Amino acid sequence: MQTRKARIAILFGALVVVVPSCKGVGRFDTGPKGAYCGELTNGSTTDALIPDSGGEQAKLKLSLTLDIHQLGGGSTILGILSSSDDTNGLCAGQRLFDKARVRTIQPTMRDVISGIQITQDHEQDVFTWVDSTCQGTFIAIISLMFDGKVEVRLFKPMRDGDAGVPANERAGFGVFSLTRNDDGCGY
Repeated sequence: MQTRKARIAILFGALVVVVPSCKGVGRFDTGPKGAYCGELTNGSTTDALIPDSGGEQAKLKLSLTLDIHQLGGGSTILGILSSSDDTNGLCAGQRLFDKARVRTIQPTMRDVISGIQITQDHEQDVFTWVDSTCQGTFIAIISLMFDGKVEVRLFKPMRDGDAGVPANERAGFGVFSLTRNDDGCGY
């Protein structure tokens, strides 16, 4: 049988573990003018996200706004995603993402996967859907990092067999490292 002091100590210990993570996530909200801005990191499979135009490949950049308060409120819309590839992207004259709604995958919010922490420096990882302009629906994992940055992992599902298939018909994967800018990204 536990003593009263032991129960209080356990309760206090649980609060110390829970409170910092609950308090910390609100800081990722961008508000009406801010955004997280950044580009593909090294090691991403860029050829399936940006076609090679024969010269130096342009860096695909993302702009992500977040309404973090929607995360626990039952809303499916976590933010808005735009990309910088309106002239050299997969969507011929359109951006791959043009103010696309980032939607939480609601069943994952109630599943054990919602507690996944990809690495120790991730505060929270959220599984989402995002519709591209011309490439269908992507799976995106939005990672809120302890250092205040955000990572976006994009999964572009496509049919099996990439050999000899143009970039816009291949599966793809990319990791983006984004930093907060209170004035937006400009794309």
